[in-house]
This record gives sequence, C-alpha cells and structure tokens, in this order.
Amino acid sequence: MLVKDKARQDAREVLDETWSAGYPVDPERIATHLGIIVRRTYLEDGVSGLLRVEPGRDAEIFVSATDTEQRQRFTIAHELGHYWERTSRGDTDFNIVERRGGKYDLHEFYADEFAGALLMPEHQVRDLVNGGAGLARLVREFDLSVPAVRKRLDNLAIKL
Repeated sequence: MLVKDKARQDAREVLDETWSAGYPVDPERIATHLGIIVRRTYLEDGVSGLLRVEPGRDAEIFVSATDTEQRQRFTIAHELGHYWERTSRGDTDFNIVERRGGKYDLHEFYADEFAGALLMPEHQVRDLVNGGAGLARLVREFDLSVPAVRKRLDNLAIKL
C-alpha cells in the first residue's frame, strides 16, 4: 500500500473511532480522546510543534502559541499522524520536533497526508466542490489556511 493511501486510511479510522460532531473537525478533541495532552506554548523560532511520547507518561503535543489558530489545528493533526503511525507499530518512546523547512521524508509525508485527510475528509471535500464551493468556502468550512486547503485539493487532484 502506498504511504498516502495508508495515511488516508488511518485518518478515516481515527475519525470513525473518535469523531461524530461534524465539521470542522477538532483535532484537539481527538487528541484528548486518544489520551494525548495538547499544550500551547512558546517554542523556539521555526518550530511549529512537537510530539513527546515516553513510557509511563501521557503523550503530549506542544504547538506554537504564536501560530494562527488554523496553523495550530493543522499542527495538532500532523502530530496526531506521527503518533498514530509510530504507536501502531508499537513504538512507545519517541520525540518528534517539527521545524518549518526541515527534513521532509516519508514520515513527514505520512503525517501531512494524515492531517489533511483527518481535517478535510475526501468525501466532504468532494461534496462541497461538487456543490459549487470555492476556495473561500472550503477555508471557512474546514477552518484551515488557504495553503492547507490548496495542498489538499492538489493531493486529491481536484481543480476548482
């Protein structure tokens, strides 16, 4: 299975298990449901978020308090992607720091795909676009940034 397909499948599974409140999806509530503490704090320049998982402690996601709310929502979902990918393999002790412009590997790709699929489920995106929604409406419906929505549309090969 391709990484993007696995990430999308995993995001659907998480949504099915943890979310039924409609849109926009609240990644912080999902994190709480999964037993992860979300903390907004001041992180060093260039760091959007980090994930800490240690044996015997609650997992924690830290997000930059200086980022926009939309950026924070995507960062939380992205960190949830890392959490899901690693813990589903049995990892119980790891730290991940998200640096803007940092190394982009398959794990980062997975986390981005997971976040996009979690916050903007394909069926919902397609329903809105087929109903005539433009970019501005998609941004409002999903409460995300223009770049995040554009990236998701590109990943789904949807043209507005």
